[in-house]
Amino acid sequence: MPVVGKVTRRYGENDEYGAASKGIVIEARPGGQVVAPFDGRIEFAGPFRGYGQILIIEHGDGYHSLLAGLERIDGEVGQWLVAGEPVGVMPSDGPGAALYLELRRHEQPINPLPWLATRDDKVSG
Repeated sequence: MPVVGKVTRRYGENDEYGAASKGIVIEARPGGQVVAPFDGRIEFAGPFRGYGQILIIEHGDGYHSLLAGLERIDGEVGQWLVAGEPVGVMPSDGPGAALYLELRRHEQPINPLPWLATRDDKVSG
């Protein structure tokens, strides 16, 4: 997982507007560290519309991940990342911080949870 916390919205569940979520939402502790979910290269890092600081990482083979809701990004466009490498922090003010994670393959959203579980299984062994 890119941040320690609890998944509060799963892929495909309705969001606050009644639309099916194209990603997952993870409730994290304020100021929590965010890490790269997979190896890749930063394609975009910065503010985007009303989503706050977002990070888009290209992973190869048509896969991209989008992380939104960060307070600070610790990386720059073109930088190569290793899975688990720190890439930013969650907002430190307020009762809770929510990280939005979207995984896309060939520009189509896919459920990131099986990919995260597979990676975690390999790591823990």
